[in-house]
Amino acid sequence: MLPASSAMPFSNALLPPFEPALRVLVADDNELNQLVVCRALEDWNVEVALADNGRQAVELATSQAFDVILMDVQMPEMDGYEATRQLRSHSPLHQLPIIGLTASASAADQAQALAAGMNATLAKPFDPTLLHASLAHYTRRATPASDSAAASADAHAGSPAAPDWSILEELAAGNEGFIAQIIGTFLHQTPPLYQELVQASAHAEPATRARIAHKLKGQVVYFGVQPLQQLLEQLERPATAISPAAAQPLVEAVGQQLDDLYPQLEARLHPHTF
Repeated sequence: MLPASSAMPFSNALLPPFEPALRVLVADDNELNQLVVCRALEDWNVEVALADNGRQAVELATSQAFDVILMDVQMPEMDGYEATRQLRSHSPLHQLPIIGLTASASAADQAQALAAGMNATLAKPFDPTLLHASLAHYTRRATPASDSAAASADAHAGSPAAPDWSILEELAAGNEGFIAQIIGTFLHQTPPLYQELVQASAHAEPATRARIAHKLKGQVVYFGVQPLQQLLEQLERPATAISPAAAQPLVEAVGQQLDDLYPQLEARLHPHTF
């Protein structure tokens, strides 16, 4: 285990722990990868077992109970694809979630992983939000934050989206053309991105929902709209096993906030037409 003071390439502070705890088998021959993954999982109330190759992964998974396997696809002695095929040949393990860890997010790698029997793949270095969302999705394990999702949406739904221009003005250093470029880009990109968020929520795709919410939050931050940022943070968290029904009010509240924000940005972009 890494000491608490060790620097990590990301923060898990906003990703809530699973209740009850999960038991996850991590199969990876790279010790550094093992350390990084273990640190993230331990922060989320996950008990971790390690395998250095596919053969060990098969031995452990057929002799012990796990909620999920994180399987590197390239390992010595037996790679992750063959290990997955062998595990799927054991009837008690047909439904065990296996998430492949790959160095590439190419369509070919994903197709090979799915053909071997994996449920999904994540590219390394992994995004902790997507990993957490995947664990929540495939284990259907709730986290404490899911209980407060609807309350959070209600709390922010009535808060008007008022931009704080000081952030953008400081970045622009008096350059109104730069501000106009940022606003124009936001107004062009955000509506279709929000529709992707709606679709991901409707189709119960927590990893996609978390990824889109993270991207939206990165755009909204320039306008300092705190209620909107907080809603997106809720959706960005591992979708915390948030069911589509629980996520829906959050997504709708985001839409309401954006509808309030757009005309205010247009007014800054075209001040003489408002």
